[in-house]
Amino acid sequence: MTPHFLETPPWHHYKCCSIRTIGFVVTEHKLGVDHLPSPNINRKNLYTPYATLIESICGARLDLPAEQFITPKIPGYDRLAVPSYSFLITHPSGQRLLFDLSLRKDFQNLAPPFRDLCTDPESDWKVYAPHSVSDVLVENGVPLEEINAIIWSHYHFDHTGDPSLFPGTTDLVVGPTFTSRFAPGYPGKSDAPVRSSDWRGRSLREMDFDQHPGKVTIGRFKAIDWFRDGSFYLLHTPGHTPEHMCGLARVQPESFILMGGDCAHHPGEFRPSKQSPIPEIIQPSPLPSHPQYGRICPGHIFTQPGYKSGSTDTPFFISAPEYTHDPDQCCWTVDGIAEFDASEQVLVLIAHDHSMFPVLRGEEDDGIGWFFPKRSLDKWKEADLKKKGKWMFLGDFEVTSTEN
Repeated sequence: MTPHFLETPPWHHYKCCSIRTIGFVVTEHKLGVDHLPSPNINRKNLYTPYATLIESICGARLDLPAEQFITPKIPGYDRLAVPSYSFLITHPSGQRLLFDLSLRKDFQNLAPPFRDLCTDPESDWKVYAPHSVSDVLVENGVPLEEINAIIWSHYHFDHTGDPSLFPGTTDLVVGPTFTSRFAPGYPGKSDAPVRSSDWRGRSLREMDFDQHPGKVTIGRFKAIDWFRDGSFYLLHTPGHTPEHMCGLARVQPESFILMGGDCAHHPGEFRPSKQSPIPEIIQPSPLPSHPQYGRICPGHIFTQPGYKSGSTDTPFFISAPEYTHDPDQCCWTVDGIAEFDASEQVLVLIAHDHSMFPVLRGEEDDGIGWFFPKRSLDKWKEADLKKKGKWMFLGDFEVTSTEN
């Protein structure tokens, strides 16, 4: 059943974006998550529903100590071995955006704060970046001149890529406070985590969620209606960093993709929740190799002592303080993301969701997969991708108990 806030009046003309994952994609209105805003009506194309096209690109793989990013420690889960997604967004007008740029392949040329973490053996960080997102685009027939803007969810190295490879016509979009904290970039600012070359010769656009003419409020978040037609929104989701942003794209009149960046580093930070508890039966099973639970998995085995509160409706993790700017703000943001995640109309894809990787790669269906350039994600709902992937992260946890 469609939640009332996502119901689409038949006379509304919705513009939608196409999203493709690249992987290795003046009046203030306040609306709940159950009432995502209707776009402006375009009477010339009243009966033509447009969607943004989203394509996913997996640009890199990371292997990091889990305790640096999520807490509490759960036995058997010590490492975050994760992808780093980028999303190619195509608007019906032909404008194209990149939400996040994953990791540049020459990470040895990062600004010193992140270069040292990626190259120092004592950091215990392992980074694999065989190609940059720009390589993937060009190799598959997308000229970099077609990219109108790059949107950084935040300034961390596994999201910023190398914008200097794009022409000066490609804008760089960042969140609030970015300029005051990091400009002019390294080396002009010796401790800056980003390089001045990232925006040299291009427009650096810092979002103002209070003054932007396209400002709205969606759920608990300040937002900007990017194209002013309801097809793509930027949400201000602070906590992990002050300027952190998520992207929300309408890919069908009644379905959306939320590109979460690093609002969370593991799906277990916003799942389960009061709105979306662990089901009694989980199918497909997150434990396909388990001798007893390989096909159908009972949900209660993940609610026993050792899994945080032992509850069916409390997330397994919270963000660890080491790489969290404001823990309280981060929890507030994650709670808001859980509200989106509870809607069957919204597919939440955080930047490092390893549990969705097999689904996007096509292991659960025909093997074609959903990574750029194979398929866009606008049909995610028809393909049941959310059901296939939502609880797969539970496979990260050791399960030793069996039923008699």
